[in-house]
Amino acid sequence: MLKVKLSSRRKLLIYGVGTVLSLIILAGGWYGYVYASTPAHIRKPSYQHYHFRTQIVVDDKAVDFSKAKFQKESDANATTCSAAVGSAPIDFHDKMDQLTHVHWSGMTGGEFLKDFGWNYIGGNDGILGQRFDTGLKPSSVNIYGKLLPTVPKNTNFYIYTGDKDHYQSKRWNDFLNQDLESFFGKQSNIGHSQEVSFNVSNWLFPKATAHGEVIDEHASNKSEEELTRINNVVGNVVIFAQQNKPTNAQVKAKLNNLVPLHESSCGD
Repeated sequence: MLKVKLSSRRKLLIYGVGTVLSLIILAGGWYGYVYASTPAHIRKPSYQHYHFRTQIVVDDKAVDFSKAKFQKESDANATTCSAAVGSAPIDFHDKMDQLTHVHWSGMTGGEFLKDFGWNYIGGNDGILGQRFDTGLKPSSVNIYGKLLPTVPKNTNFYIYTGDKDHYQSKRWNDFLNQDLESFFGKQSNIGHSQEVSFNVSNWLFPKATAHGEVIDEHASNKSEEELTRINNVVGNVVIFAQQNKPTNAQVKAKLNNLVPLHESSCGD
């Protein structure tokens, strides 16, 4: 009788140990999968702050990014003007249309679109991935919202960069998959030694020199080139979602409709 009891206990012990090991293996497999399926720049984001102007046109109707649903409240005295890594990788604020703020290094055009509801890069529709820099347990990087308009079936995407005088057609897949700095062919003036002043105070106390100020609507006495550099604008993009290729006149009209740049509220 004693032998039977010992045998039963041994079986229970073996079963319990096997169950625990199975759970550990499953948890480890899940952790490894989530880690591997999240791009490195999402897993452990690093500070960045540059801009690009975005226009999206769906069947002749332009998306207005100045609408409240796209706008994130910002505090220029908090992380907006510091080198802290914020919770949002990309956003719109200041009640401005077009001016897209990128706060994490390495972000792609596909991740930008997915953040606002167009998922053309796969994965979970509701998240960009998982952060692994906030503790042992990964935390989801949720999309901002499914806010972009529904795209009709049989829609084609035509994408252009530049301005009304100098523009070019670009590959849709390049926009979706390339780092935005690589896509525009221009580096941010933050984090690239060859383009950053070696001012000691800036090195010790880094800040974002890329935040448009729209409180004062008076014209700036700075040139467009100076304002572009101060606001750290890496490019302009127009995306047409429609069946037929837009005409040159349509492209030029959009690239002639760029929002004006203002003085930086975070220094120059």
